Amino acid sequence: MFINTLALIVAQGSLIGLVELCIVAVCLYAVLYISAPFPERDAMETALSTDGPYQYLLAGWLGEFQLWRIFWPFFVVLNGALYGADYWVWTGGISVSSWWNIHFILAAPVLWWAVGIWRSSPKSSSRLWIAMSRLAVFGVLSEFVMRLYIYFKLPRQFFNCEELMLDYFSCF
Repeated sequence: MFINTLALIVAQGSLIGLVELCIVAVCLYAVLYISAPFPERDAMETALSTDGPYQYLLAGWLGEFQLWRIFWPFFVVLNGALYGADYWVWTGGISVSSWWNIHFILAAPVLWWAVGIWRSSPKSSSRLWIAMSRLAVFGVLSEFVMRLYIYFKLPRQFFNCEELMLDYFSCF
């Protein structure tokens, strides 16, 4: 997350600077920490059965897992998918429109993850982790907004337009 997009937006775009971004992140973290619910004393997982993938998805959506079980698996997979999509588009393995399709497909799992994080956050050990995980949700959503900005405003700086013969006009 923010591996490729933040550096490009700070260097090339005039949208936001690094200092302003840090100020916004610290203020947002403070608001999230103040508004975070207190952790439950006996934070037990209430998922009855997670034998199949559908039960896991349902239990995650309903917030029946502890926070770390819903946060880390998806966070690692999402960052791998975003970095893989960037790598493929830079090497010319996929077109710019395919890069956008990958992000569009990832929108539904990101929504599931955001709802699961918000509902599972009382099942954490401290308010620090609750606020950090909710800040990560806002970070992922802002990552998608930055990628949308790059797609429409900075395509020639991000995509390898000289290598893209079939999808060259997506860079303009």
